[in-house]
Amino acid sequence: MTDKNSIVVYSAEDLTITFPAPSCHLTEKETSKTRSLIKETSIYTPDSKGYLNTKSLPHLMGTDKKGTNRFYNNLDNVDKFENGAERYASIESVTKEVSKRLQEPRDTLQRERLRDSENCINAFRDAPELEKIREIEESKNRKEQSNLKFKKIRLENIKNCQLSGDPLEKDAHAHHIERRADKPRLARDLNNIVVANQNPHDEVHRENAESREELKKLCEKKGWNDPT
Repeated sequence: MTDKNSIVVYSAEDLTITFPAPSCHLTEKETSKTRSLIKETSIYTPDSKGYLNTKSLPHLMGTDKKGTNRFYNNLDNVDKFENGAERYASIESVTKEVSKRLQEPRDTLQRERLRDSENCINAFRDAPELEKIREIEESKNRKEQSNLKFKKIRLENIKNCQLSGDPLEKDAHAHHIERRADKPRLARDLNNIVVANQNPHDEVHRENAESREELKKLCEKKGWNDPT
């Protein structure tokens, strides 16, 4: 779980959110509330992640306070954000729940409300300011990949392969514990980098140990140091 002590947050009111046209099957009061709740109570972080205030979820998900609490309590910590007394759920966790509810046997009006919520939440996700941040981050990921090994070695004064423990070779590799393709937000995080000699690095990929849990198991199997 993340709190305000570690990350600065901004109000979604700062964003240019282009909401979709309201459904003709819903009242103006309903659709206005959906858009106001998202715009006025949601937040985003400097890395472009958006969060919805749990107080808005009964309306957005078509549930009650008890259902909202159950949903929030079952979330992984990575999808929770606390800012003082306010609690938030990540955009992806809410859209997943809304999508699940849309596929359930509900009446037409409930489904129409959920569909409107889904479209409005996606509009928040796709705000141009957030898209710009993502483009900048992707560019940084590409440009800084070649320097990650040297930054890690210099910062931690690494002399040995972080897997085998053998003396570090000149052609050692910087290995991403969580794959860049799966976790691009961790692409430049040195805590997600292992400096490994070529042979153990090749072994990691042969064994498809491309997550933290899989690498941990491989290290136990091979008797390597566990850098996870």
